[in-house]
Amino acid sequence: MVAKESTVILGSREEFDLTERELMPGLSDEESAKMWHGYHARIVVIKHGMQGSTAYTRDGQKFSIRPFPVQARKGFGGGDGYASGFLYGLFHNWEIIDCLEFGSAEASMMVRANNCSDALPTPEEVHAFIKEEKELYGDMIARV
Repeated sequence: MVAKESTVILGSREEFDLTERELMPGLSDEESAKMWHGYHARIVVIKHGMQGSTAYTRDGQKFSIRPFPVQARKGFGGGDGYASGFLYGLFHNWEIIDCLEFGSAEASMMVRANNCSDALPTPEEVHAFIKEEKELYGDMIARV
């Protein structure tokens, strides 16, 4: 199983449940993170859709974020946008909370668009979206 060898594992709660059903079914988010940290994972991100997501680090830290409020036009594309945004931040050595925020913003931008690949925003567009949302709703709009 590739997940056992991964240093970063990111998925929805449903995806974790499917992956874990043969290993140890019925885990909570915290228990899932602890189990994957026991293999090679340094970061485990568990997404809960409109309820937000949480990143758990091997050193015991926990970071949570809510999605940005947008009018969703479709139910697909957000997960891929989230993952690409989160990994973009990670590869640029950002703080975990900033990676979560960037991923959440990109996911929100993707589900409000009419299509997927054509709607994939540039990093500059994601930064502008975050700035606009914070001006409208306040600085801590997405951060828990």
